[in-house]
Amino acid sequence: MLRLGWQVMRGLLCQVVDPARVRRALWIAGAVAAVVLCTLVALHLANGWAGPGGLRPGLVVAAVTISAFLLTYGCCPTAREAGPELRINGRQVRPDVAMAVRWEVRPYLDRVRRPVHPEHREAILNDVPLLQRGLVRRLTRLAPLLLAVAIGAAVVLTTGRAQVFAVLWPFVYLFTLPAMVLRIGRSERARRDALATPPAASEQRPQWRRDPSGSKLGLPGE
Repeated sequence: MLRLGWQVMRGLLCQVVDPARVRRALWIAGAVAAVVLCTLVALHLANGWAGPGGLRPGLVVAAVTISAFLLTYGCCPTAREAGPELRINGRQVRPDVAMAVRWEVRPYLDRVRRPVHPEHREAILNDVPLLQRGLVRRLTRLAPLLLAVAIGAAVVLTTGRAQVFAVLWPFVYLFTLPAMVLRIGRSERARRDALATPPAASEQRPQWRRDPSGSKLGLPGE
């Protein structure tokens, strides 16, 4: 499921993220990281805040600079504007609302695979694409933020200025990232099962009879 979720995420990434916004966010994050780097180097040369030695201060400064880059990038908007794909019954919905699937769809997103009932087929095909787009959008926003906070917490741990349990929570939240990828994979499994399931009888279109049901008498000239 992780591999399937990763494949779906890669396929939806260009549809969820705006390349122009990504480039702008990278430029802003790079500028902030450059300022942070120069400031940290100047402060270390002034008072040696990064610690003694030659290797450790370099690693600390590099880690804080990368954390500042990721934090700035995560705060910049990179998602596309809401388009027709984020509409339910013609009404535009926010991406976080799009992640709320209907109750009858939720059992198919569990770890145990369930056969799709024909009456749930249409709901799965409607809700799963919205759910996947919402999860990909959240992943692209949360991943750099959580990585930035985790790197900052690791720097604090190496300096010995805080207890382990005080800065352990960012590493716990990092496990939510593969959990969301796993949820994307399970939703894709449910979508494919729904496509392979025949529609319910009420959703099937009536088949027209080839033979006319009226009179079989021929008219003159026929």
